[in-house]
Amino acid sequence: MDIDESFGYFARMPRKDRLYLNMYNEAQLLDIMKEAGLLAHLKTRGFNDLVIDIDQDETLIHYLRVYFEKKAAENLLIDVRLSDSRFVPDKSFFEEGQNLVTLDMIVIEWLSIQDPRATFSSDRPQLPGQSKPGLGCLQYLMKMMYIVAEGVIKDGFMDVPEHMHGAVMYSKNFKFFNPAHEGVLRAILRDAKGRSLGDISWGMITGTIIDTVTGQPQVYDPSEQIFPVSKRIKKYFDSKRYVKRFNEIYKKKKYSFDYEKMVRIREEITRKKKTEDL
Repeated sequence: MDIDESFGYFARMPRKDRLYLNMYNEAQLLDIMKEAGLLAHLKTRGFNDLVIDIDQDETLIHYLRVYFEKKAAENLLIDVRLSDSRFVPDKSFFEEGQNLVTLDMIVIEWLSIQDPRATFSSDRPQLPGQSKPGLGCLQYLMKMMYIVAEGVIKDGFMDVPEHMHGAVMYSKNFKFFNPAHEGVLRAILRDAKGRSLGDISWGMITGTIIDTVTGQPQVYDPSEQIFPVSKRIKKYFDSKRYVKRFNEIYKKKKYSFDYEKMVRIREEITRKKKTEDL
């Protein structure tokens, strides 16, 4: 059975010569999306008639956009922009005398997942930088990325999340390359248990997540967060050096969250700026 027969409602989509990551055409991407469970999930959300758009710009960034019904900005569901790059970690992450490793990475330049039909509510509040509610499909997209990374033979995916909530959402599959940053993230999640993702993100923006040892607000420091695929990158995250440093930070850090102050400052900020512009 060919791809048009197995995905009948995709048969009308125009075919292009472009290949995503110089390897995958639209039909192959749909196959991967099906294997990852993404198509089935989108179908449960009422999105059956999909349009796939593959492109590449002059800076060699690869674009994958998924629309419903037609290729239009107001119908955009998923926008994934990836580039092929090499990552040379700082020598401080390795034992003295150890040869530095150059990692072949797929860099996530941009990732947007949105439900254009949905609206924000008390159950689904707007996160900083977010213009539309999500689709609840990040786990399927991560599985899709894993399949793609294995196919193009890369060490993994790399991202530098702009917001704290992005790092938290990625944290189910990604780890900060810097073990100290990973320790801080996990300690915040431990001590802010029961708080929503939005609360934690706003807590970081408003400086109301406090390091109780120093008495100072914890500052979110964006850095490389990696979804490991190859054996050598997995070996790094499992190494005694990485685990030891992570545990040192995780056990040492203790946080308090001044929720009432966060709410006050958040209200002041949102009176002056739109949440999606933060």
